[in-house]
Amino acid sequence: MRALSTKAAQTQLKTPRKSVKHGISLPSSDGMVCVEPTNFLLVEDNSNDVYLVQHAFRRAKNCHLFVVSDGEEAVEYMIGKGKFSDRAEYPLPQVILLDIKLPKMSGLEFLEWLRKKSPGTQHVVPVIVMSSSNLEKDVQHAYELGVNLYMVKPVNWRQFEERMKLLNMLWSAHVEKPHVN
Repeated sequence: MRALSTKAAQTQLKTPRKSVKHGISLPSSDGMVCVEPTNFLLVEDNSNDVYLVQHAFRRAKNCHLFVVSDGEEAVEYMIGKGKFSDRAEYPLPQVILLDIKLPKMSGLEFLEWLRKKSPGTQHVVPVIVMSSSNLEKDVQHAYELGVNLYMVKPVNWRQFEERMKLLNMLWSAHVEKPHVN
């Protein structure tokens, strides 16, 4: 299956920033807490998983989700290269959701680049690995490279959706994120 384009994924989930003041939490009509939207970068090549994350985040309504399909494209996004050069349209993420089994450049190779070679303060962006692999060597290697959280993707859709909602709520409403440039 073909993954959705970055532009399409970003456009579908864009939340107007002007409705929320920086640093202020507001109750929404559905009882969820709204805060200034968090910019998430999803690095995922599986179009089904992209759809599931988009669906869960769309329901949360307090984030901007940008999608790239491999590690090389993630590097281009982070350095603002090519189609990602407009930072108003493609802002630096505050949290990265990363699959490790990717074409071209693996998620672990991207994570190593991010932690050791990325420009400015990008090396401090929190990274959450979301992988179907629960192999001890993958988990260990990810933590050695500086991942903040390693999550095995559940097979059950409801469990996956719950985890995505919890991740979104945690990183959008309850965690102070570093300033990245």
